[in-house]
Amino acid sequence: MGHFSDESGKNVQRENGRRNGGCGGVWGDGGENPMGENVRKALYLALWAAALYGGFRYLVPLMAPFWPALLIVYLCYPTLKRVQEATHIRREILLGGFLLLLAALAGVLLWRLVYAGSVHAAQFGREVVFAQEKMDAALRGCCSYLEQNWGLNGTEAEHMFRERLEEMAQNFRSQGIPEAIKQTWACCRGFVSAAAFLGVGFISSLLLCRDYERMLGALGDNPVFATAWRFFGKTVSAVGSYARAQGLLMLAVTLTAAAGLLLGRVKNAVLLALLTGLLDALPFIGSGIVLIPAALWQLLIGRVWGAVCAAAAYVLCAVGRELLEPRLLGERVGIYPVVMLLSVYAGVKLFGLSGILLGPLYAVLLREGAREIWNRGR
Repeated sequence: MGHFSDESGKNVQRENGRRNGGCGGVWGDGGENPMGENVRKALYLALWAAALYGGFRYLVPLMAPFWPALLIVYLCYPTLKRVQEATHIRREILLGGFLLLLAALAGVLLWRLVYAGSVHAAQFGREVVFAQEKMDAALRGCCSYLEQNWGLNGTEAEHMFRERLEEMAQNFRSQGIPEAIKQTWACCRGFVSAAAFLGVGFISSLLLCRDYERMLGALGDNPVFATAWRFFGKTVSAVGSYARAQGLLMLAVTLTAAAGLLLGRVKNAVLLALLTGLLDALPFIGSGIVLIPAALWQLLIGRVWGAVCAAAAYVLCAVGRELLEPRLLGERVGIYPVVMLLSVYAGVKLFGLSGILLGPLYAVLLREGAREIWNRGR
């Protein structure tokens, strides 16, 4: 009889929960409440978004050299382990040699770029003199046209125009030299900071590589660490997919720019094409930052065909990116390009220049967290 009364009471509670819209599930008794579950998941997602912001705002800059070191060890460790088994050379020594080799190659490449830049700067100076002569001839022609057709004094107009140019040059010299000294000092400080960053990152990667398995073994049973490590793996996979998609886009833009500039017989066409592909991957910049000035310069020095080819290359690069970007990013990353652009913009607003990288990374982690929260219990 008591058993029947208990069952009747439970039935009454469930019926009351259904009549009240399932609200009992929110307060701990009664039936299921889908609305309350969704609210709870939304609160978890909001907490996850706030935790990500706090981590990106404070933790990421504080441990900046550690993150690339962790990424390098995460990606290289399986290969290093196989090579160690074959050669009996310790993993940290293998990793150190590999990183030093990369640093040497980067140094040689940087030296070649600086050397090529100095050579091209000298050539550019000679071309500037030629362009200035053409501009002087064009100025004299315009002043003569004004004197013949409008009755103005061409000599006075030319003299006035040259005075204005001299004033602009004087202002540039008076303000540009102190600013150049200031920027040089800022570059020196940035170089020292970059050297310290690379040094700490190098040492961190070696220490992580040495203790990688022991650290995973000690922390592997912790559920919080297991969840964080799974998120890290998913993030690396998503970022890798994004990098591959951007790499394909950069390759397409570089080849298109190279074809147009070589067809127009533009000097340093290959170097300009590489620079176009690199800058085109940066948000809010695009290929026009290189190809439009190149087209204007070709037109200024009298090479109409080169200007036409450079302008056509810019149009093809812009159209090609618009056609390829949604397909590549949508298929490989699963994030729409407009969302990626919004994340970059918001990242720059929130985190400064580093937001170019942190913004998309924040979007990827927020998406993975939303999937984890909403799929829990299914």
